[in-house]
Amino acid sequence: MANPYESIVMQPRNTEGPPHDLDLRHSRKLMSLIRREKYDELRMECQKTEPVNFMEDPLLSVVIACKKTSLAMRLIRDLTTDQLMQYNFKGDTALHVAAAVGDCQVARELFTRKGELVGVRNHNMETPLHKAALYGNWDMFFRLLSAGSDLFARKEDGNNVLHCAIMGNAPELAMEIARRAPVLNFLRNADAVTPLQLMVTIPELFRSQTPLSPLESLLYDWIPLERQDSGVINPGDVEKRVGDTEEEEEDDVGNGSKIPSHYSTLFDLLELLKIPVSPTMERLEKLKRHHKAAMVLIELLATSGYFDFLLSGRSGIDSSDPMKQVPAESVMVATMMASGEPDTETERLETEDRPSERGDASATQGQNKGKRPDIRWHESPLITGAKMGLHDFVRKILQVCPHSATYLDTHGTSVLQAAIKYGRKEIVETIVEMTQGDLPILPAWLLSSIDAESRNTILHFASDKTPYAQADAVQLQDDLKWFEKVAKIVPKELANSRNSEEKTAQELFAEKHQEMFKGCRSQLIDMGKTCSGLLAAVVFASSFSIPGEKDPKTGNPVYYDMPAFKVFSHAYVIGLSCAVTSLVLFLSLVISPYSQRQFRLAIPVKYFFAILSFAMALLALMVSFTCNIFLQIYGGQPTTTRDLLPLVLELTVFPTLCLLALVYYGANLFPSFRRIWT
Repeated sequence: MANPYESIVMQPRNTEGPPHDLDLRHSRKLMSLIRREKYDELRMECQKTEPVNFMEDPLLSVVIACKKTSLAMRLIRDLTTDQLMQYNFKGDTALHVAAAVGDCQVARELFTRKGELVGVRNHNMETPLHKAALYGNWDMFFRLLSAGSDLFARKEDGNNVLHCAIMGNAPELAMEIARRAPVLNFLRNADAVTPLQLMVTIPELFRSQTPLSPLESLLYDWIPLERQDSGVINPGDVEKRVGDTEEEEEDDVGNGSKIPSHYSTLFDLLELLKIPVSPTMERLEKLKRHHKAAMVLIELLATSGYFDFLLSGRSGIDSSDPMKQVPAESVMVATMMASGEPDTETERLETEDRPSERGDASATQGQNKGKRPDIRWHESPLITGAKMGLHDFVRKILQVCPHSATYLDTHGTSVLQAAIKYGRKEIVETIVEMTQGDLPILPAWLLSSIDAESRNTILHFASDKTPYAQADAVQLQDDLKWFEKVAKIVPKELANSRNSEEKTAQELFAEKHQEMFKGCRSQLIDMGKTCSGLLAAVVFASSFSIPGEKDPKTGNPVYYDMPAFKVFSHAYVIGLSCAVTSLVLFLSLVISPYSQRQFRLAIPVKYFFAILSFAMALLALMVSFTCNIFLQIYGGQPTTTRDLLPLVLELTVFPTLCLLALVYYGANLFPSFRRIWT
């Protein structure tokens, strides 16, 4: 069988460098013609060689990028095949652009007129199929595949379409590729990166790394996914969609209803009230499907043989010759993928990608690359995910492939040791849970493992400072709590074990946290000085008069029997009491001696009540001042709602808006204040 890669067209590079000159007037004129869809003028401009923009895009590519589908299709029918092959500074043809924007109608028209376009590569060795995968365009991907695009083609950096779909944050497409072409699941790129390792670097794929406000988090948890297949499309459905050339293409394939049906009545009501909830719910539902598809993708990639495969070699493919690809059988495998037939060449192709078994030039090149310092690509993705705090990623891998927990990284560190060292609470809880019970899933030796070189137990790992920790006043308390938590799971015979430096975990903790202890102490002292001075100025230095004159008959204030005066008197006394309490506590933080162990409970509790009494004093004094203002303005006169409404709005509108904005955007008002009791 002839090698199909001999006929692949690669656009020549521009050796003169990027363009620097451009006729801006001409460029603006062309953009105006495109916006107004002036076909005749644009048809004449296509015959000229003057660049449209600094990227030297052909005019047809610009029209496609502007999503003028009907205009682009008319131009494609009238242009010559040579004009359809024109490319920009980076080598992208019109089909590359159509694949990126997801315009299937334009793409179909292009490769119908010039079939060679599906195999043309740009200067990064990308085919249009790579572009479709990078931009997550499902329909475009399978349409190009059915048109003869090579599924196993690699870019200049060695990435295949599965790598591209993951890098493009398109787990639904990557899931379908991995399910129907499992031969790609183990293939490495030029940096020896597998698709599963690449997933770790895309935080948007996981719920644990997606920041949402409290309101959005609540809505995210409440949204049910009506379809339980997470957007998975059956092979027959894909073929039906690819074969349907007359229907308008949809943006999201397999996403089902945009909004759950039982929410429609509520959403209609909110829309009548001009509250834009539907876009938020659509975005959150899409995000939830996105995350669920990523979990399914992990199940497909983290198979039983994957972690054994990691040990077979850590070198990439030979990127010095991008034309050197998977052999001619790839075309047959691609055909089988499109038809859903089993792949009989999978094992051979997987073996061919293992440098330790190939013995070709790529292995030598990978060894030369390996002279660099160790990077995360040399480690198991499970351990890398544990270091980054991807607890949903780690949990899913341990569920589908429990023996992956027995592999160590290049420094001899297990997944549990890495999670403890980096302070990943959820991951440690998951591993401990899976090592307990009548039928434990993970081996118990993970809890008693000792580092071969340093002789550190998992408790020694917990004694180090937590990386990426928040530099606040109670961070030392968090590290102490973390140390105590790990001490509860370490076997008793190792609780006082000494490492190679003859230090116990407690001694190592005290040594490693000296600087943090000094920093937390300084922050608390500075805060105590600031707040105590402020309270003294507000409570004692300011004069405060009782509203109203005294009644000559009773000797009481004239407003004594009014509800506003009673609220004023109680609020002022409470505020004074809380302010004095807070002042004493803050002064105590300034003058008290400090030790590391006191940061576990004594100092944080004192700090907690100082802040609490300070907040209560502010609230009570604000109420008393408000009542005083009310009595000074209205006195004993009868008041109506119309009189009170302006005063209430002036006092509450701005603080309420600020609070709602902070809550909506996920701001934490008192993060250290909240963590003291957790």
